[in-house]
Amino acid sequence: MPSQLTGQEILAIDAGTQGVALILWCPQSRQVLGVGDRPYQHDYTPGLPHGHLEQQAHYWSDAIKLAMADLREDVLQNTGSTIDAVAAIGVTGHMHCMVRKDANDQKPFGCDMWNDPRGVPESEELTALLGEHIPARWTACHILARMRSDPTEWAQATGVTVTSGSIVHDLTGQWVLGPGDASGMFGSLAPDGQIDRDKLRKIDNLTGNKFTPLEQLVPQVIPAGQVAGTLTPAGSELLGGLPVGTPVAPPEGDQQAVLVVAAVDELELALSAGTSFTGNLPCTTDLKATGEAVNVLAGPDGKTMLMVCCRSGTVAFAQYVTGLAKLANQPFATIADTLTDLAQAATPDADGPLLWGFFQGENVTDLPHAKASLQHLGIDAIANPGLLAYLLLESPCLTLRYGLEQLKPHTGPIKRVVMTGGALKSKDGFAPQLYADLLGVPIHANAGDQEGSAKGAALLAAYTAAVTANPTPTPPSFAEFAKSQTAESTDIWQPNMDRHKALNQRYQRFAEGVTRMQNSLS
Repeated sequence: MPSQLTGQEILAIDAGTQGVALILWCPQSRQVLGVGDRPYQHDYTPGLPHGHLEQQAHYWSDAIKLAMADLREDVLQNTGSTIDAVAAIGVTGHMHCMVRKDANDQKPFGCDMWNDPRGVPESEELTALLGEHIPARWTACHILARMRSDPTEWAQATGVTVTSGSIVHDLTGQWVLGPGDASGMFGSLAPDGQIDRDKLRKIDNLTGNKFTPLEQLVPQVIPAGQVAGTLTPAGSELLGGLPVGTPVAPPEGDQQAVLVVAAVDELELALSAGTSFTGNLPCTTDLKATGEAVNVLAGPDGKTMLMVCCRSGTVAFAQYVTGLAKLANQPFATIADTLTDLAQAATPDADGPLLWGFFQGENVTDLPHAKASLQHLGIDAIANPGLLAYLLLESPCLTLRYGLEQLKPHTGPIKRVVMTGGALKSKDGFAPQLYADLLGVPIHANAGDQEGSAKGAALLAAYTAAVTANPTPTPPSFAEFAKSQTAESTDIWQPNMDRHKALNQRYQRFAEGVTRMQNSLS
């Protein structure tokens, strides 16, 4: 690592579902120079009625202030230098969360999270109204639900955005958003790259035009490479005194940030394998969303990004590890590695049992209220923690493949997968090898990309810094820049085709089981 900072480094802020992570990125050495992270005051606002899942906007800014102090300390230890200035700041956050400001530019209202069940009926209504599938977790559904359930509170709103846009507002005072995060609010953008005003007017009409028109509330969309705003005195204080006027890049969703880190080409899947399993596929296919299996979004550069988002990712495995760690009074990592060692003994067919791991429902399979199901589990398997660990690791990839199979008629098969997220921490690469075998394509990963969203935000900001520092009529495309900042894959897991054939049979059982579940509800 360099012994002295130059002021040309990049600060990146990633507001995840449970906490924030900040990194200092060096574009010249392509290295992370330090990390700071903090959990939120609460995972969700306490004391709400059952089923209401909200956060408060100040949770994010409070955690950022603390994490920035941690980052400064980490960078000082790593480099011997203090962070006095940065070239630009990038911001990413969990998508679809509904954030509102009032006439005083404050955010006193609860922020409905993506997994808040309010908005499910509105999903069907907006899908019919707008002519494309609008998932229940998207911001538009929460907006319509709140217009109806809390009209007095809604009438006080002077702006509506999502997590990343809220943080940039705290830093710069600007009400702006990147194309990807904006497309996660109301679906496909208008031809001019802004949130579609026709859609907004239809929603206004649906509610009797009783409120401030939505087109006056939504953020301005700014593509990658431009400056979204500059650091205000309040923003400088939040970040421990970084210079007022520091440029801030257009804020983006966490999935767009993952796509950036992967630097994938068309029909190469950027897979974020963590709490949820989300595969993002850049393509030129003109596809309109028709259901939950495949979402159609924009990338940071405004190009099409197809997304398969499995709600139940590694969370069940993590909870299983946590429970056993408490019983054994051992660290989480120790138990996780022990279970992974045991899971490696499982045969490709797991000796029969199969898990439909829909622990939080599963929209990809059109089963939003489904519960987890386990088939052919013998009594002896109860005492086999390795087998249960295997099933918990395998299940989210089976669900991901189900979504990719729905996509295949429109795009053809994917060429490879570039993976980020917590599953890369699996001992001896067991989980990524399992996923390569199940999908039948190579899994690639880059060193240090276990937590990819923050690095994605850093690359977005580095692009803004590069374009503004050297303005030219034809700047390098964002895709070209992202590739220049990403090292070649340091880990590659090639599929074992014999295991792939066996796992294909398990996938067919899985898909048939999904069909039975769907038919039972029809």
